[in-house]
This record gives sequence, structure tokens and C-alpha cells, in this order.
Amino acid sequence: MERRMSSQQVYIDHLLLQFNHERFETLPSWISNNFTVIEGGVHTGGLSRNKLIVFSDGTYLELYNWITKPDDWRNRLPGDFALTGLEPISAEASQQRIVNALASSPGDGGIGITYSPPSEGGRKNPEGVDVRWKIVKPGYTEADSTPADEFYPRGRTDAPFFCHDLTPRNRRVTFDLPSVTRHPSGATGIDCIEILVPKGEFGSYTDIYRSIVGTPPQESEGFVEFQLRAPGVQSYSGSLLIRFAETEEDEQFLREKGIGLRSLVLRSDTRGPFSFPIADYLQ
Repeated sequence: MERRMSSQQVYIDHLLLQFNHERFETLPSWISNNFTVIEGGVHTGGLSRNKLIVFSDGTYLELYNWITKPDDWRNRLPGDFALTGLEPISAEASQQRIVNALASSPGDGGIGITYSPPSEGGRKNPEGVDVRWKIVKPGYTEADSTPADEFYPRGRTDAPFFCHDLTPRNRRVTFDLPSVTRHPSGATGIDCIEILVPKGEFGSYTDIYRSIVGTPPQESEGFVEFQLRAPGVQSYSGSLLIRFAETEEDEQFLREKGIGLRSLVLRSDTRGPFSFPIADYLQ
């Protein structure tokens, strides 16, 4: 499919993967052999911490670990991936735009999704410097077309959250440092985030993502694709691809992992696009 630039002001920000304590301390060789991993720091409140894989296009992967897991952690489950807006777009403006879009036609497709007002977050990096942002999270309700509970074995993460910087973006995402963005695999950024949904709800989820992104997708047989610019390389479009389950493997994935992230494709300047085995790290 031919790629073309869009006029939207929504960007791919990062993708989040949860690790238990042991795997966080000693990362799987597939990660350590292919990527430069840096310490991110401890989040405000001291309950969680992260490590980062930063790409030169301004996107990144966040390796996330609970230091002390809250009792209600499933209700506080971090979203699987984040989008963002750059200055002068604020978190408040993003939230209001999305809420208005989800309340209008085509809206949320009857799935039951809206977005909460922004909440502030932050962490200290290893040098002790404060990094601050505002998060806009999706909220979920039971609605006429909400899929059955069996499609949410990990809780609902079928829509992205938004992360808007309050401190300079390159303080949170150090994509301007070659020592950080140079990876053994040659990875330079996120090429495609694939979202898997039940076939019967494909139209509803297409409507949801159209409302969230703010522009129509390119349509193909069995999937739609929303092209999004990366924050650090505005001349290139990555994409969100919404696809419905077609195979028994897809159906098994929905039963075990639920609606949401199915695969991640990274770009590389040495080996071409390659898939990250994301299912292994979705908890």
C-alpha cells in the first residue's frame, strides 16, 4: 500500500510492555541483544519504574515494572500504547476533541469508550531531573455493542491513552542523543502497531479509532490503516492498523490476550522492517 502523509496532529508516542521484577532486572536476550536500553527512572509515588528503548524518530518502547503492585492494579492497568500531540496542542485540547468526536457520529461505535480529563504524572530520571507529563486515559462503560467479557482477559486496553509533555519532550524521550538511539538491530522507529478485534466489531473499532485519530483511514480487505507521523521525524508516517480476527491463531490470541495490540513492526536501517514478539510481553 502506498504511504501518504496526513494532515492530522496526532503522533505515535510509545508502546508499553509490562515486566515482572526478575525479567525487568535481567532482560530477555532478544531485547538486550537487539536494543540499547536505558534507565528511565522511578515514577512519582514510587510504585513503578521503567527502562526505555528510544528510537531516532522520537518514538520509544517503555519496559514497565511495578515496584509495589497496587491491590487494584487491574483497574489501574497502564494502557498498551500512547499517542500524543505536540505544542501547541495541550492535553486538555486533546481530551475535549476526542470526547466530542466519540459523542458524535460515527462516535464510539456503540462500544462504550470516552476519555477522562488529564491527570499529571512524572518521574525522576537517573540524573535526578524531573520529567513531567499529563495523561489522558480512556474510560470504559457497558454499551449496546460492547464485546463480551471473554474478549478482555487482561482488562480493557482496546483504546490508546495520550501522553502530553509538560517538560521538554527530549527530556522524557532523548531521541536527540545518538548514543541512546543507536541499536544493534539498526532499529530507527515504530513502523506499524497492529490492533486485533473480533470480526463482528470491526466496523465499531474502525469508528472508534477514526474518532480518536481525527482522520479517516485507508481501507483494504480485512483491515484499515491510519497513518501517523512520528514526533521526531515528521517526514515519515508510521501507522495504526486495525485488523479483524481471521485465523484460529487470531481467535486464540483474542481469548488469551484480548482485544488490542496484536503485533508491532519496527523499522531498521540495516535489515528492513522486523516484528517485535510483542505477545510474549503482554501481561
